[in-house]
Amino acid sequence: MKKSRLFSRGKPSNSYRRSRGRGSPRSWLRMALVTFGLLSLAGLCLALMILYHQLLTSSYFCIKDIKNIEIEGARSLTPEVILKLANLGPDTNLLAIRPGRVERALLAHPWISGAELTRKWPHRIHLVIKEREPVALVQMGEELFYLDRQGSLFKPLSPGDPHNFPVITGLKPENLQHPEGSLAPLVAQTFQLLEVLKEVPAPFNLENVSEVHLDLDRGFTLYVNGLGAALDLGFNDYLAKLQKFAQVLPALVHKGYLAKTGRINLDYPQRVLINLKGTEEAR
Repeated sequence: MKKSRLFSRGKPSNSYRRSRGRGSPRSWLRMALVTFGLLSLAGLCLALMILYHQLLTSSYFCIKDIKNIEIEGARSLTPEVILKLANLGPDTNLLAIRPGRVERALLAHPWISGAELTRKWPHRIHLVIKEREPVALVQMGEELFYLDRQGSLFKPLSPGDPHNFPVITGLKPENLQHPEGSLAPLVAQTFQLLEVLKEVPAPFNLENVSEVHLDLDRGFTLYVNGLGAALDLGFNDYLAKLQKFAQVLPALVHKGYLAKTGRINLDYPQRVLINLKGTEEAR
């Protein structure tokens, strides 16, 4: 009994194993390896950050001169305006440039419809600009807006902007609405007329046309510099009608009718109808 009581007061038989597991050399070695790995990773990250900072400030990757920036496709916009928009210039580091950010900054300009930046290491940049191609000026209310090849109004006419474009009147905002990749029907007809006017001889060529008016019932009406009378063309056969009028124009001038005429209707087969100013008389 004494022996059994003596043994019962002692430590449990597995107590030695538990104490050995808590403070064993293997566990300390594992913790040391983990700590060393974390410190090494942190040191590597710090070294990479320092290296990246050195590269960002290195003159080797900087644009040396404005000649190292190639700009392609700019016609209306000057290189100075483009570089200011893109925030590019000498001493700009190529590593610090974000092409997507530069392209978005350029696309914010109304004249630019596309932009692409390519870095040419170590210190050159190639910038491709796609400008909008204005076809005419469209009057909306009291303002004139540029109309591009895609049939969209992209910018109001401002002082200093080029204005040697035909003026289109009579178009309304709903006439310009069209699905992506297509032209609105009235805009397509307007472009067709403008193409014809490029080919016809003076005085009815595009350079002498001051205004093209659109009416849904009457069609297109031309106002030609020096003519003094409006020309109604309708919606088709523009070239044939202008050629017909060119044949009778000398007779109208000779008889003195042209100076008295306010409107000339060419939208009749084999006929030219003229309305004298201040009257409704047609001849």
